[in-house]
Amino acid sequence: MSTRFVALCTFLLASGITSIAAAEESPLRVTEINACREIVKAECRGMDKTFGADVENVAVFSRVEGATGEAFVTHVWSFEGKEVRRVKLPIRTSAYRTWSLKRVKDLPGKWKVDVLDPVERLIGSVEFAVAPPRD
Repeated sequence: MSTRFVALCTFLLASGITSIAAAEESPLRVTEINACREIVKAECRGMDKTFGADVENVAVFSRVEGATGEAFVTHVWSFEGKEVRRVKLPIRTSAYRTWSLKRVKDLPGKWKVDVLDPVERLIGSVEFAVAPPRD
């Protein structure tokens, strides 16, 4: 091993960093994420992984922990693998519930919502589908 590598490892361990990847982890974490038909009194109602063709909107609810002051997360909505919407949501306390809503009527297929921290690190995601109309 080189002297520089040993010195770097010694520095990282003395600093409490056990890996370089750990230094890049987000202080924010999603402890709950769900797709549902609606949000009622800050609670996700009608949770599902597949929604019928009759659904007008889908809400994505996320509980975010770890903020040490005001922060934000971004819900990135993707339909069939293509980004279709970004919603910046405030995080005002160390444990905060937030959500975004998207109209999905007449858009059957696969959906995904990623939750990104302020520097765009992925901290959570949820996938769901909207069924096609019956003939």
